[in-house]
Amino acid sequence: MRVFLDNCRTTAVIDEVVEEMKKYLTDKYSRPDGLYETAQAVHEDLEGARSFFARSINASSSNEIVFTSGATESNNLALLGVARANQRHGNHIAISALEHGSVMSIVKRLEKEGFDVTIVPVNEQGILDLNVFEKSLKASTILVSVISVGHFVGSLMPLKEISEILKRQNHKIYFHTDAAEMYAKMPLDVEELGLDLVSVSGHKFHGPKGVGFLYIRKGTKIEPIMYGAESFDRRRPGGENVPGIMGMKKAAEISLKDVKDNFSKLRELQRYFIERVESEIDDVLLNGPRDDKRSPYNVNMSFSFIEGEAISLALSLEGVEVATGSACASEQLKPNYAILAIGGDHERAHGSIRFTFSRFTTKEEIDYTVDKLKGVVKWLRNISPLSPKNSGR
Repeated sequence: MRVFLDNCRTTAVIDEVVEEMKKYLTDKYSRPDGLYETAQAVHEDLEGARSFFARSINASSSNEIVFTSGATESNNLALLGVARANQRHGNHIAISALEHGSVMSIVKRLEKEGFDVTIVPVNEQGILDLNVFEKSLKASTILVSVISVGHFVGSLMPLKEISEILKRQNHKIYFHTDAAEMYAKMPLDVEELGLDLVSVSGHKFHGPKGVGFLYIRKGTKIEPIMYGAESFDRRRPGGENVPGIMGMKKAAEISLKDVKDNFSKLRELQRYFIERVESEIDDVLLNGPRDDKRSPYNVNMSFSFIEGEAISLALSLEGVEVATGSACASEQLKPNYAILAIGGDHERAHGSIRFTFSRFTTKEEIDYTVDKLKGVVKWLRNISPLSPKNSGR
């Protein structure tokens, strides 16, 4: 049996998505900028997709949707573009301590350009400390970026509360969120949440890799970060990935149709998984919040006395695929910065495993995973020099 529980990293592409993409690879392959009939038909479909994504997040106009290669490019355009376009108004940027690695890398680049960056801490549940956040804002603050869902520990960030704090300031502060783990998995309304910029990746909700979009609220001052000879959109030049966009649209249509039902189903599976692991395996610690403050798609646990890498490799031999360490650099044996950010030590960070579910995850897969996990943990602890019975503690 093969069980894939690394769905925060990527998800399986749905068959209907593949079939939709084939149309734009073999039949409707014209570029949408041509004046002839087939090109105009593709252009119409593309604009239909743009309107669909705008409606899906309650954006006011399809022109607020810019197609990209995924959330990493969207994050770059949002942060670099807004920071550079607004630096005459200020140079301060605030982000949360649980941002995706791409955002962390972007702000390091901005620091080299002279921007002042504050990394706001999170509490032991992985949720932004709102009091510290509000105190971190300055007269020079121009941009705030807070991830929608902590992709390591599953914490749901208080986006609406953050927006309300920003609205109380005496000057405009743009609000960006990386919603790769929220879009098409739970409701996302840019008006209700007061968001100015939202990054999305298609492969996180059973769409293709290499495609996503950035929502940019009308009136947002932003500079392009790429330049080209031709441009359908001055904010993002070059030809658009039409097959990818149409595949992403199909995946979103399918996922959004029963998003609430999937949310409830996975919440029950999540609780069941956590209950089984905590009752059947000793010395286990759940990283991040429980229940309504946590995404139902995520469970992150630390197993004392053993390394997460060893657990992951051993589970893989049993057909269970999970993540440990950095989601985008798991080959680096560094302590998980998210676990450190919520107050964990290096041992807790190194012993962490992230199990992430999809709409297709079943109870049978959960049971199989826990059964195999029990054996793996027992075996590794028997040979671990850190185990109390082996270390003489």
